[in-house]
Amino acid sequence: MPRLSPWLMGAAFALLPLAAVAQDAAAPRDVKIGYLSLENDARYDTRQYLGIVLDPLRRPEPGAVLGLEDLAILGEAGGFKATLDAQQATDVAGLVAKVNDMVGAGERFIITDLEADILDQVAAQTRDLKVTLINATASEDFLRERCYPNLLHTAASDRQLADSFVQLLRVRNWTRVLVLYGQAPRDKVLADTFVASAERMRLSIADTRQVTLSTDSESMEENNTLLVTGGVDYDVIYIADTQGDYARYLPYATQLPRPVIGSTGLDAAEWQWTWERDGAAQVSSRFQKLTGDLHMNGADWSTWVAAKSVMTAYGKSRKTEPDEIDAWLRGPRFNVDGSKGYQLNFRPWDGQMRMPITLSTEDAVIAAAPLDGFEHQVNTLDSLGTDEPEHLCK
Repeated sequence: MPRLSPWLMGAAFALLPLAAVAQDAAAPRDVKIGYLSLENDARYDTRQYLGIVLDPLRRPEPGAVLGLEDLAILGEAGGFKATLDAQQATDVAGLVAKVNDMVGAGERFIITDLEADILDQVAAQTRDLKVTLINATASEDFLRERCYPNLLHTAASDRQLADSFVQLLRVRNWTRVLVLYGQAPRDKVLADTFVASAERMRLSIADTRQVTLSTDSESMEENNTLLVTGGVDYDVIYIADTQGDYARYLPYATQLPRPVIGSTGLDAAEWQWTWERDGAAQVSSRFQKLTGDLHMNGADWSTWVAAKSVMTAYGKSRKTEPDEIDAWLRGPRFNVDGSKGYQLNFRPWDGQMRMPITLSTEDAVIAAAPLDGFEHQVNTLDSLGTDEPEHLCK
């Protein structure tokens, strides 16, 4: 075997450090995306009525996992590898401490799965940190009115959902609405939001009535569905019943043969698993495979698109400084494909993601808002939700 000359051996050894440098330069940088939730979140408790276990809500963390997986190739092309850092705490103080720890570990974006009042406190107590919280599960409008500089929203707002219903009613010419709402304070908020949206579109509210489902004989008689829906003429019934105890008995049990929308019947949401256009079927299929046959719902989509948004900002901004990446995410050049036929981005005035809304039954999409004929001078998606001229910080 021929021996290498001393010159060649020296050259080879000299190149070793350069090869190591090249290998280090090619190594992707690690990016951690936070995911924060409440350990004992009552929204996910098992619900039952008279011994009947009702379908519970489920935690939507798999949506965020899928969002990272779907854009892993973008990460490779952009020179970074993203991982999801899921953290939980039992109260607001613990959640705030988790945010501080995550920021200290270099995490700039945290997807939140928190109830609105809790998220309100967490956002207020962390507003001065170098972090952006992305609200994926709280639809309350008051969060959009807080104008927190550190808060964006991929969960659809109450106003977006209400406007979607109203657009459909206007197109169908169902202009007289009977509004029902349950006992929970949240039910009244949803009913008021719908009424305000309906009145903006010049629909007529036939009446607004509170309902309850009780085993007390007198209350049961007063809240009989035939009585509750009688004595007035209407084209459609809207019901806000977040517990679902009354709403599930309403369809096919009304005084007049009319459709029901809201908490039962026709639903408005960020996503419906039977949507087949715009690559949606493939998204639902990947989610189903990831979760072992679960159907993707609105909250799953909101966490998915939140993760995709962060991945897109890191991959397409061509920036490495966190401040620049955050500015790009919020800026006019940002858009993300939500598999709903539009390129989506965040409104600068309230941090809300512009998005279409599906109007669907349990197993079929009936329509998707914005519907044909509803235009806007800036962006058609701004026909849903609070527009810039009417937005106020509170």
